[in-house]
Amino acid sequence: SDLALGQCHREVPVAMVVEGVLAEGVADLAFASADGWVVVDFKTDRPDAERWARYARQVRFYGDAIARATGRPARAILMQV
Repeated sequence: SDLALGQCHREVPVAMVVEGVLAEGVADLAFASADGWVVVDFKTDRPDAERWARYARQVRFYGDAIARATGRPARAILMQV
């Protein structure tokens, strides 16, 4: 089915095989835009650079998993609140 603009999901479980290993997680928010999916992960702590890089990899994984599952592009956004 076509992607409904504005379609929105919270706490989205995602899973994808990465290098032969099943990786799972939960994206905080995914919503449909004119260009595909926007996937957002919110962080409330004040991480150091190493942890922030890990968080960035995590949200990219969420975007990749959603893009692979839906066949639509996904843009991953990491947001500190």
